[in-house]
Amino acid sequence: MNTMTVVLEPSTNSHIMEANHVDVVDYKNSMLKLNIQGSGVIKHGEHGTIKTESPTVFKYVQQELNPITKKMQKATD
Repeated sequence: MNTMTVVLEPSTNSHIMEANHVDVVDYKNSMLKLNIQGSGVIKHGEHGTIKTESPTVFKYVQQELNPITKKMQKATD
């Protein structure tokens, strides 16, 4: 069975999703909507692996305050 791999959050330790097919809608506000066909499996290094239970999943990229610029930015590993 062929699977599609999608990087959900690029970093040095990226979150990735594997499924038969994944349509990604990027809302440009730190949210991704994933429309999944087949079993979706999300992997992330030290945090382990989870399997989706729904064909639609939303991924929120955590925000953090940069102490130097005092602006919110995407948190990455």
